[in-house]
Amino acid sequence: MTSEASKNRGYIQLGAGPLARQVLIGALLMVMFRILHAVTDYAVFGERPFSRLLIEVGSHEIADFTVVLFLVSCLLWYSRRAHRVRAALESELQTALRKAEDEKAKLEGIVEAMGDAISIQAPDLTVVYQNSAHQELAGAHVGRHCYEAYRDRSEVCPECHLVEAFKDGKVHRVELSPPAVPRNVEIISSVLNGRDGRPALGIEVVRDISARKMAEQEAAALNAALTRQAQELQQANRELEAFCQAISHDMRAPLTRVYSSAQELLGYRDLLDENGKFFVNLAHDGCVQMEALLDSLMVLCRVTEMDIVTEPVDLSGLAREIACELRQAQPQRQVSFTAPPQLLVEGDPALLRVVLENLLSNAWKYTSGVADPAVEIGTLAPEEGGTVVFVRDNGAGFDSSRSDQLFQPFKRLHTYRQFPGTGLGLATVRRIIRRHHGRVWGEGSPGRGATFYFTLNG
Repeated sequence: MTSEASKNRGYIQLGAGPLARQVLIGALLMVMFRILHAVTDYAVFGERPFSRLLIEVGSHEIADFTVVLFLVSCLLWYSRRAHRVRAALESELQTALRKAEDEKAKLEGIVEAMGDAISIQAPDLTVVYQNSAHQELAGAHVGRHCYEAYRDRSEVCPECHLVEAFKDGKVHRVELSPPAVPRNVEIISSVLNGRDGRPALGIEVVRDISARKMAEQEAAALNAALTRQAQELQQANRELEAFCQAISHDMRAPLTRVYSSAQELLGYRDLLDENGKFFVNLAHDGCVQMEALLDSLMVLCRVTEMDIVTEPVDLSGLAREIACELRQAQPQRQVSFTAPPQLLVEGDPALLRVVLENLLSNAWKYTSGVADPAVEIGTLAPEEGGTVVFVRDNGAGFDSSRSDQLFQPFKRLHTYRQFPGTGLGLATVRRIIRRHHGRVWGEGSPGRGATFYFTLNG
């Protein structure tokens, strides 16, 4: 009601001037009718003076005057109504124009905020609009043909993607580096159809892809470098395996002869003095150590080339089997071993057994000087997720400042006389864990034991 009243008040205010004019015109029409009527009577009849005809009014003249007054009133009412309709239409037109301007401003704001350079062409390829990003990219060329402005040509480009969009109405994409734009761009061309369904305007979105192209080139170069490094690594691994096999094969024969000779000399122990016995034992022990080293080297080579077969593996079951074997090999030792009922992981059973054999045998070995040796396998659940498997002992431990040397081949933190070994066990563990896309690390303290952690599959 309030809006309707205000609208009516607006009509009255707008029509105050025209209403007065319409009343004045109506009065003039009535006066003119009266004068014309008197002139007609005077000219036809001429019985009375013109002044009396103009002043005196008869009964039939009153009827005519009433009819004319009615007609004039109708005319004035219709004129008033037409004026109101016109005022309403003008108001609606102004409102529509304001809305159209607002929508245009919004649309231009959206186009400007997109960040991409946008150009709009007519069907004859004349540029009719460029946003600020497009003007910064290619310059202001509104009113010119696009092939003149952007390609410096005198005729339509034969490979023009916008022409194809006008023909088939589809979206066309092309990547190029036009002369007017000194960078790599992607141009997306499409058409805007009119009310009749025919293409009315062509829209080109120009997107700067220089950074993406550079990233793609860098990624391609990096992939090529990685491929080359992977090939070189595979070749190095094959050569290493061949080298290990050659050394193992070529060294085992003379080593076997030396070992056999040392064993034979042990049979003549009674004929040797103390120095002779010492050197025979030294040669025998050296052969045993060399044999173990060759075996460890072969294991390290094999785990590098073995195909991984991933399946669920119970590490607790494997650990209990290995602990039982260690107890049988050293029945004189009483080692406490703790393992959870089940510890399921995803991995290669054969390779994970090698990991546990190395870690548990090390734990067994380094607790040999402890009164109550204890070895434990278990898991942790870190905050970042995943599962961490650990093998812990209360043995000799190691200096944590040298932990970076733990997994390097032939690096030992204890002497061979203290704890015999080849120096390849933890290197083998690291290689297997890496092949499972995991990581391995150790923590320890001298005289307080050591703990080795590893993760699998990331």
